[in-house]
Amino acid sequence: MPNQLQNRVGNYVGLLDTDIQVIQKNLNDTKTLIESTNPETIHGVAETLIHSNLGTNWVKVPRQYSYEDYYLIAMDRFMELSGVAGYSILLPIESEKVTLVMTDLNVPAAFAFETNQDQNGGAYFVELTSGERLFYWSMERKQIQFNARAIVALLVANFASEHVTIEQNQIIANLLTEFGRYMERVFGYTVDFNILETRDDYIYNLIQHAQPQDMLDKLFVLSADTNYFLQGIPNGAAISLNDHSEVRIFFVNDANALGAQRWHFQVIDGRDQYSWLDILLTYDFIARWYLSESKTLEIAYDQLVFAVQQSEKQDIQPIFAEQQGLMPMLPNEIEALQKQVRAQQEAEQKAAEQKAAAEAEVAQAKAENADATENTSEDATSADIDVTSAESQSEASVSESVSVTQLTPKKSFDDEIGEAVHSSSNPAEK
Repeated sequence: MPNQLQNRVGNYVGLLDTDIQVIQKNLNDTKTLIESTNPETIHGVAETLIHSNLGTNWVKVPRQYSYEDYYLIAMDRFMELSGVAGYSILLPIESEKVTLVMTDLNVPAAFAFETNQDQNGGAYFVELTSGERLFYWSMERKQIQFNARAIVALLVANFASEHVTIEQNQIIANLLTEFGRYMERVFGYTVDFNILETRDDYIYNLIQHAQPQDMLDKLFVLSADTNYFLQGIPNGAAISLNDHSEVRIFFVNDANALGAQRWHFQVIDGRDQYSWLDILLTYDFIARWYLSESKTLEIAYDQLVFAVQQSEKQDIQPIFAEQQGLMPMLPNEIEALQKQVRAQQEAEQKAAEQKAAAEAEVAQAKAENADATENTSEDATSADIDVTSAESQSEASVSESVSVTQLTPKKSFDDEIGEAVHSSSNPAEK
């Protein structure tokens, strides 16, 4: 019969083993998430990981990916399978935290998920600097809902005013749309595209906050300075645009609507190519009109899901300033790397000082011997050769110094963004 010591040690081992099994299950699921090429398998393990808990008591995992990170990892896998390009994932070596950034965007922006804390679960895809919640994703209910108001606020009101190009904004819009299309096509998701919908037969529903007053007259005035003209249609107006596209703005009689008129938009191009968002991004006068009328009416979205429009805004400069890399590093490893970097920087500075001193000596010698004889000139030339040799030796000593990964020195925010994006392991072209 086992004695008390054996029982005590056995219980201890059992507690450790239980925790290790929980950790191993999480590791197996995470490995499947990043390695599998089967969409259903990826979706299944992602759904498991966003609910898994590594709060083990006896065996601790000090650095873990969060539920929010698993949403973004899963989204990245699905976009990889669907061929979506134009973005990168930041991979800091000091923490298990993933952030999505656009590879070609001339304003600071970063995207991540924020879990919904009420009983409905799911997560919001958020632009961190503005806090705009662009869409809601529920894996359990296989549901994605886009937020028309947030998309307009970010891409039309914000980015466009910061001189983000139409093409850059459309890359973001395409990323959102293609992700939704893939989830709809492969998993049978219910997706509310609203402002992103491109079907010709799609009638955009509107949220009417007030009864429109001279709404079409205002658009007519704005169009007067363009080559596009409004034409009357039953209960509204239409405007022909480029590439055989047409926008229609009209109402239907509805006793339950404000003023007994329920307004709608429609975009027709014959190819199911353009959405209302495309129209806003392409035609500035329509964008200005829509923004000015947004307190009266706007493209409909789920007002319950997006009762809170924005998450807390974040300063993203620290995210871009973090050293990026494929290999996670512990604090002592990072400290050792920093020492190597400092040593290399000191060696480079010393070599630069030696080179500057040598060049100064040459300049001084040339000044003193400007009127010297031919022999003196030859001596100066010899001195030049000696200095050049010294310079070569100095440069060689720098090149022989230990090459290490550069941690981020003081530099501009734009430089930090560029380095972070281009050091990512997830290139734009897949």
